[in-house]
Amino acid sequence: MHIDWSRIESLVDIDDPDDRAWLKDMVVSLFENMTVRIQNLHQFMEAKQAKELQSELHQIKGVASNFGLSTLSKIVIDAEAKVKAGELDASIAECTQVAPVWEETKTELKERFGN
Repeated sequence: MHIDWSRIESLVDIDDPDDRAWLKDMVVSLFENMTVRIQNLHQFMEAKQAKELQSELHQIKGVASNFGLSTLSKIVIDAEAKVKAGELDASIAECTQVAPVWEETKTELKERFGN
């Protein structure tokens, strides 16, 4: 399991239909946002653009943290630390895990929220 469900459930009153609807909308927005973030990540990895890669990893880290995406969060924290330390190739190697883990995470989210 790649998600800390207690984090997601802490965002809303799970018994409130309006809160559940809002959360579902947020998850749909997450799917759209991460599609763009993954595309950007691949572009920056291929071009070996360290500054842009670091910025994108930072953005993904925030999203992952807010939604309790624990496995994804760990990967991007490690990758961001490596690029900050000037270890671009090691960061890129770590980044290759982001898309597959996101796909697994997305599957978990879809099981709970649909879409």
